[in-house]
Amino acid sequence: MKNEELEQYLSQADQSVKDFMAEVLETLGKKISEEEEPLISLQYFGAKLEIKLLSFDGVYD
Repeated sequence: MKNEELEQYLSQADQSVKDFMAEVLETLGKKISEEEEPLISLQYFGAKLEIKLLSFDGVYD
């Protein structure tokens, strides 16, 4: 699946998914303000995932 497709799914997602993404961004923002690496590690269905903020317009480069 291409990134464009994933972004399209996210833009049309249910509110619970959008709420989750807002929480992820808030958590990453707190890490930036605490001068920590903006990285979250998660486990889901046996998969280990990392979400790393690469940039955020006007907030983080």
